[in-house]
Amino acid sequence: MLCTPAFLLPNCCTITSFHGHVAALASSNSLCYGLLGSWRRPWRRSDDAEALILFKKMIQRDPNGVLSSWQLNRSPCTWYGVSCSSVGRVTKVDLGGAGLVAAGALSFYSLASLDMLSVLDLSVNSFSVNSSTSLLQLPLGLTHLDLSFSGLNGFLPTEFISKYSNLIFLNLGYNNLSGFVPDNLLENSDKLQLLDLSHNNLTGTISNLKIVNPCSALLQLDLSGNHIVDTIPSLLSNCTSLKTMNFSTNVLTGAIPQSFGDLNSLQTLDLSNNHLTGPIPPELGNACGSLEQIVLSNNNISGSIPTSLSSCSWLQLLDLSKNNISGYFPETALQNLGSLESLLLSDNSISGQFPKSISSCKKLRLVDFSSNRLSGVIPPDICAGDNASSLEELWLPDNLIEGEIPAEIAKCAQLKTIDLSLNYLSGSIPPELGRLQNLERLIAWYNHLEGSIPAELGHCPKLRSIILNNNILTGDIPIELLNCTNLEWVSLTSNGITGEIPKQFGQLPRLAVLQLANNSLSGSIPTELGNCSSLVWLDLNSNRLTGEIPPRLGRQQGAQSLTGILSGNTLVFVRNVGNACKGVGGLLEFAGIRPERLLLVPTLRTCDFTRMYSGAILSLWTHYQTLEYLDLSYNELYGKIPDEFGKMVALQVLDLAHNQLSGEIPSSFGQLRNLGVFDASHNRLQGQIPDSFANLSFLVQIDLSDNALSGPIPSRGQLSTLPASQLREIQDFAGFPCLHVQAMIHQIQFQQPVTEKKNEDHLQHHGPTALSWESSSQWLQSAF
Repeated sequence: MLCTPAFLLPNCCTITSFHGHVAALASSNSLCYGLLGSWRRPWRRSDDAEALILFKKMIQRDPNGVLSSWQLNRSPCTWYGVSCSSVGRVTKVDLGGAGLVAAGALSFYSLASLDMLSVLDLSVNSFSVNSSTSLLQLPLGLTHLDLSFSGLNGFLPTEFISKYSNLIFLNLGYNNLSGFVPDNLLENSDKLQLLDLSHNNLTGTISNLKIVNPCSALLQLDLSGNHIVDTIPSLLSNCTSLKTMNFSTNVLTGAIPQSFGDLNSLQTLDLSNNHLTGPIPPELGNACGSLEQIVLSNNNISGSIPTSLSSCSWLQLLDLSKNNISGYFPETALQNLGSLESLLLSDNSISGQFPKSISSCKKLRLVDFSSNRLSGVIPPDICAGDNASSLEELWLPDNLIEGEIPAEIAKCAQLKTIDLSLNYLSGSIPPELGRLQNLERLIAWYNHLEGSIPAELGHCPKLRSIILNNNILTGDIPIELLNCTNLEWVSLTSNGITGEIPKQFGQLPRLAVLQLANNSLSGSIPTELGNCSSLVWLDLNSNRLTGEIPPRLGRQQGAQSLTGILSGNTLVFVRNVGNACKGVGGLLEFAGIRPERLLLVPTLRTCDFTRMYSGAILSLWTHYQTLEYLDLSYNELYGKIPDEFGKMVALQVLDLAHNQLSGEIPSSFGQLRNLGVFDASHNRLQGQIPDSFANLSFLVQIDLSDNALSGPIPSRGQLSTLPASQLREIQDFAGFPCLHVQAMIHQIQFQQPVTEKKNEDHLQHHGPTALSWESSSQWLQSAF
């Protein structure tokens, strides 16, 4: 069929069209070649366009309108995401991230005729594709294929890699591929540079991978986030050009192959979250000429840290956390690691002195030695020289560190986090810490710190958390500290702090947790605490507070929610059981600390901590409308219980025990639908239990003993399930059980959830049965 106007060409040549190809029949006349070289064939409907239109017809929704330009009256080379060759053939289709939604199961049969297509990107779309069949319908000439986040499901065809031998880039990650990893995955893949099958449901072993032909072109291999078992094949060292190997989050066992030391181009090795055993092979140090990231966390690796890693001068990240690594930390290991930015060694059994050579790491930003057995003192020159401007986070909780906090730590000008909890530090808190303009978290609970809280900390404008409970601190709470208007968590529980609670706490709009329990604070509870629009956790128990309880405390209904509060904190609630310790419990910053560690602390062990809760304790606090936790027990408060407390719709724990409160229990408490613990024992309360208590469906612990209550117990709701064995001095009255003066309702217990029973078995606790409560917001989740 002639397709060229006669006036464009002389008789010496004819142009025809055949399936989109341009065919030229020309004489030897040189003029004809010149005309052909400059002629551009007008576009007309082609098979490539029709194939793409067929694909478009399978799309049900196109929320961004990217396919609106796909019209047969236009050249496909002008369509969104389509690129063409110089002769008008489609060579690339890129619809990645378009948000397309397919109508039913999507197949690739319509694309098979695109025999010039080399790049296909359909990633991040809402498709449903049967990988077992559709992957084999693709054009054979593909060199780049990206189907990540595209809804692939089914098996990976055994013959896929061998059939598409031209592939250079293959990304099938974040789908629902299942079945075994084909043994021939890397066979005849001499051109393949990137292979990503991460975050699928692949199973089976990779120990039998056939690597007969050298996979010397392979640069990146990612099989992370699957269910692959068995050992890692040592023959992977034949892929000599590998730069990235990621097998994290699988079920791999056995040792790390020694042959990985032969991978002289390897930059990133990630084997984290598996079940690997044995030591770190010293041969890995042979790859130090290129290694930038070593991530082996969350395995069962044992032995010591090989000194051969000290030659990894390009290393930026070393993560060996959550293993069974033991022995002394090699002092020389850090001397040559000038590029190191993150050193993560938490949750091991590393011993010896805190390494002084850490000052050699000039780019170091993060140091985490949490939960080890490091001893000695914190070296004063930790931020000597150029390192003074790089270190941002220092995590040393749960070790055997002693001595004082060095004042020289203030030279670490970029420090954001200091966590020294659960150690044996003594002396005072250096006032020089007030120079740290970037400090956000100062955490040093359970040490032997003494003296007063430095007023200079008020010069830290970004300070968000100051957690110093369980020390020997004395003196007043410095007013200057409350200049830190970004404060979100203040915990000074179990110290010797005196004076009054500063009313300036009411000027902290982001304050969410205030724990001042077990001190010697006096005076009244500041009414200004009602202005703390983010406060949802208030614990003032075991002080010498007097006066009446303010009717408004903490967050009020309708207050504007602030975002990002307590983000980055790891929170654990430790539940007191029995009478050994006062109050309901306490909230702790628990990052990097083993839960069983608390059971080994003598003075904490006297408190019967048979419950620990973690998880999303505060993850939704910005959505809560009111105070959630309020403990004012063991003070000298008097007057009535404020009726306004009935408006605290999110309240789950209310402890007012051991005060001098009088009057009646407000009937408005029936609105506290989430209330799980209510203790008002040892007061002077009169009247009867309000009938509205029948509405408290989550109430699992109540103690109203040692009051002057009378009248019937509500016959509906949780109170009606009170076990007869726990009723004391109670008799029937008008068909209902009634309370006499001084009658007791003490520690109502219900059947514990199965998960909590398992937790007890896991911890092998043999103390008294702990009380627990649950709520619709599920704010307490088991830590184990």
